[in-house]
Amino acid sequence: MFFAGLSGCGSDAGSPAPDEDEPTQAASNGKVACALAGSDSFERVCSTEQISANGDVMLVIRHPDGGFRRFNILTDGRGLAPADGFDETHISLLDNDMIAVESGDDRYRLPALIKGSDAADSPDKPKDAS
Repeated sequence: MFFAGLSGCGSDAGSPAPDEDEPTQAASNGKVACALAGSDSFERVCSTEQISANGDVMLVIRHPDGGFRRFNILTDGRGLAPADGFDETHISLLDNDMIAVESGDDRYRLPALIKGSDAADSPDKPKDAS
């Protein structure tokens, strides 16, 4: 229901296209907005990387202080699941191409391809990579 896959996270692409919006540009550069350790303010200081192994894809979100969170990217419509399973994780839809992820006292705003959305169904947008 939530998303088919994160769009642009962990890309090593050069300069983003001029028509991309700010969240997509940031994700293309590997940076996403995060509010860490219970903070109320979001800053675009967390970096992302996707790791593929044995047909599974994991998203790693790295904090500027060296901390990180790992999530399994699910293809069954649930979105993400914590890879380490320690903290309860909540995912909510922000708009057609963004989700909010809350895990423990850390929060993230991530670009996403929403299953069934116009953006995800567009022939110009890549489908789920799984």
